[in-house]
Amino acid sequence: MIRLQDLEEKAGLVYLWIHETFRVFRDRLVDQADRDRYSKLAHEKLESYLSMEWELKDFENLLFGDYDSADRAYLKLPEVNALIPRLDQYLELYNADNAPMSLVFFGDCIQHLSRIARVLRSARGNAMLVGVGGSGRRSMARLAASMNEMKNFSIEISKSYREKEFHEDIRGLLRRSAIDNEP
Repeated sequence: MIRLQDLEEKAGLVYLWIHETFRVFRDRLVDQADRDRYSKLAHEKLESYLSMEWELKDFENLLFGDYDSADRAYLKLPEVNALIPRLDQYLELYNADNAPMSLVFFGDCIQHLSRIARVLRSARGNAMLVGVGGSGRRSMARLAASMNEMKNFSIEISKSYREKEFHEDIRGLLRRSAIDNEP
């Protein structure tokens, strides 16, 4: 997703590579012990092959994204606290067009939001968000979609909702996305 001109040095490529491997492999691991083991293994391999001095903690919370630049370039993002004003702007834009959400951005929230936005940005991107009710999965997915200029669609289940209504909802969604070309 990154442009060649945005990679200026070896360290930038290494940051990008470790970020992508963390997103593709490490994020799918189920518990913290496995994630720590993966991080340690990646650290050992990079140190042995690239002759770079770096600390593992420098890569643990590394983020790339396209929502912190005006031209939507996929770049290494600053610390999470520096992203909060930009995310507040996206939230205001979302709230202007939709039912208002009241969100507080913090480290883990920004990490998850960045991951979801990255997945939605990729071709045929999809993710299954797992967690307890009220943890913000739906809010993060809606905001990430809005950040990527995509529309949201939710199935509203009621007592009278049957298979026929489900098929109608899916038909309408496919019609809007395929025929009307709505992302």
